[in-house]
Amino acid sequence: MEHHDNKPVYTIGIVAHLLEVCLATLRIWEHKGLIKPARLGKNRYYSRCDLGKLKFIKEMVQQKRINLAGVRELMLKKPCWEIKKCKPRERNKCAVYRNQNQEVAW
Repeated sequence: MEHHDNKPVYTIGIVAHLLEVCLATLRIWEHKGLIKPARLGKNRYYSRCDLGKLKFIKEMVQQKRINLAGVRELMLKKPCWEIKKCKPRERNKCAVYRNQNQEVAW
């Protein structure tokens, strides 16, 4: 079965609801270069792969208390599964890991 993890289908409102963050938070993360959603006009659209990245960003900021500059540096240096020390079984379920050979690991 073909995966559509990179297909941008979620609006910013849906993503904010799923992640339990406000719209401004997602816009800030985009402005800081942590995520780059697809655009159609002024509207932002996120993929499942983007959701995986955003969940990681949220965890680093809220649970690990790393500032956005630090999160950005982490994302530039290592893929999330190395930082989070995911087990192989967990990695295979992860959209970000499955799409590692497309574009960048993030």
